[in-house]
Amino acid sequence: MKRALILPSFERSIKKLTRQDKDNLNESLEIFNSFLLLGELPVGFGFKKIDHDKYEFRVNIRLRVVVKVEGEDYYLVLAGNHDDIKRYLRRYRS
Repeated sequence: MKRALILPSFERSIKKLTRQDKDNLNESLEIFNSFLLLGELPVGFGFKKIDHDKYEFRVNIRLRVVVKVEGEDYYLVLAGNHDDIKRYLRRYRS
């Protein structure tokens, strides 16, 4: 069974978000949870591979979430803008 796990880095990254971004993130996380349960993503969700075991999905035009996949576990790693994601990938490239 697929499951989403929250890493401390994700919790730290969402503390910096505005109230509106947090609301949008909650909606996107509900969609992501449905994907894990049902295996179907809505068109436009933007779940895509960005590295060997890392994926991202769109929350809004500027906010993204990095997910690391290990078997059936989906780790929520980081919520941030394009530059935050690029910085993370440079640091943790596998």
